[in-house]
Order: sequence, then C-alpha cells, then structure tokens
Amino acid sequence: MEIIQPFITTIPKVDTWVCPPEDVLFTSSKNIIIAPISSSLNIVSDNLDYFVIRPKKCYNSQDLRDHLCQVLNYFEKYFDTDKELFVYLARMKFMIDNVEGYDYNNFMHDMRTYVLGESIKRKVVMMTEYNYKLDLTYKNISESLQYTNDHAKMLLEISILMDCAIPLTIHFAHVNRITEIDDFILDVYDIILQRFPAADIFSKLYTTSYSNVSKSEYKNAILWAKQDVRGKDVATHSLESVNNIILNIMPKYAFDKNIVALNYTSVIKNTKCQITDIEYEYSFVPLSSSKRDGEDATSEFD
Repeated sequence: MEIIQPFITTIPKVDTWVCPPEDVLFTSSKNIIIAPISSSLNIVSDNLDYFVIRPKKCYNSQDLRDHLCQVLNYFEKYFDTDKELFVYLARMKFMIDNVEGYDYNNFMHDMRTYVLGESIKRKVVMMTEYNYKLDLTYKNISESLQYTNDHAKMLLEISILMDCAIPLTIHFAHVNRITEIDDFILDVYDIILQRFPAADIFSKLYTTSYSNVSKSEYKNAILWAKQDVRGKDVATHSLESVNNIILNIMPKYAFDKNIVALNYTSVIKNTKCQITDIEYEYSFVPLSSSKRDGEDATSEFD
C-alpha cells in the first residue's frame, strides 16, 4: 500500500482535539446534524441546514452524532482545507431537498463521483496516516485471519468515508421514505468498499466472522442444531454478523481503540444475542385447551 504523508505534522490528534468555536461547521441536535448549508449557498431557507438522522436509530444516538461532528470538523479543518467535502455536501443537500426527480440513481452517481470520490479518499488516507497509532504485530496461524497495520488503516479509512456519507445518506432516506434503510445504506457503503481493491475487506470480515461463529457451533452444538427452524446456520449468521459490523460498528471506529478486537467482540455479542443467550421460541404446547391438568392419560406433548 502506498503511504501518503500528511501535509501537516504539528496538528493535534482527532481523538483529543477540541474544536474551537470558529472552526465548527457541523453540530448536532436531537434527530439532526446541522451545517451552514444555506449561508454557503447564499440561500434563505429554514430547512436546508438540517440533515435528518432519525430514520436510522443506531446513528441517531447523541454519541454517534457527536462522533460524526468531531470527525467531520477535524477533517475539514486540517485535511480538507479547501472545503471540497463541504461543498459536495451542500450541493447534494440542495438537490435532495429541492430538485424533483433527484432519485436513487442520481444520488448514487453523485456519491460515487464526489463525496466518495478519489479526491476525498486521498485526504482521508492522509488523515488516517497521521492519526494511526495501532501496532498489529501478532501472528495468526491462519493467514486469512491475520490483520496487518495496512488492514487496520483501510478499516479506519472506510470508517471515515462512512462518516462523510452518513448525513446525506440518512437524509435522502428520510426525504424519500425509504423503508429498507439498511439495504440502502449498504448500497452506499459498497461504493466505499470498492475504493479499496488491494484488499477484499468484506471477505476478510466474513472469514473472521465465520471462524468465530464456527467455534460457537462446536461449543454449543445442541443450541445450533435448533437453528434450522429459524433459517439460521453458520454461514447465514456469519453474514449477518458482517453486515452488523459494517452498518453499526465501523462508523463508530476511533483511532484510540483496537478496531480489530472491536470487530471480534461484535461477532461474539451478536452470536450471544441471536443464538446462545436467548430463549428458544419454538416449544411444545398442549393439544388440549383445558386448563385442568391430568384429566386423562394423554401426554400434552403427544
């Protein structure tokens, strides 16, 4: 992987940076991310400054909204000094709110070309190089399960690009009343994953997930044997766990956390929540509607 050195070497790290008032572009309030779109476009509007985040509950927490604002303000201050990203967000926000016929295909084209284009990606790579602090030196007996520093950097770069895309993506879903919102978000994130052809990150995550889920199946064979009625097996649950990482974990990555361990923990928690630590909802019921037990010799399970 080519290393691109940041053009500034004396700036603070994103995880400890406190944005001064004069550098604030993005703020949050209940259900929304706020940015000065109307003033940048010289338009008088009551709604243009508001990106509605409500449709995706996981993204609408105060913690994640604050995280998005921290990352975006830092990126614009130090690594996108010409405000390229902000210009793209402003123009697309105007299109979503005001241009009839600005549909899914138009939105995906503009996300791929502008917000998630190569120019923004290069700046994200510089931000990641400057802030990266992990040192993944451990060795795994299986190469497919081995994560290097290059893998971790790509995961963080993907996370930042997700943060760049979330305000527009969720607002578009809100305006267009998209019901299958997770599928829509995954369509956008697929554009991001395609920006990193040097490593198939999705396959890497799936291999990690499959390995951990297989261990659970071996240790909890009786519980896993009951999953057919739910339409679950190791392969389908592994895929669900990967989608959970991509949708709900990756946008929250921070440079001061071990993100590889975070993914691993997410798979374990997802397996507990969906397989091993929940009640089995399919059980035998009495054939008789009588409330009195023992009136005949017929077993209630016959």
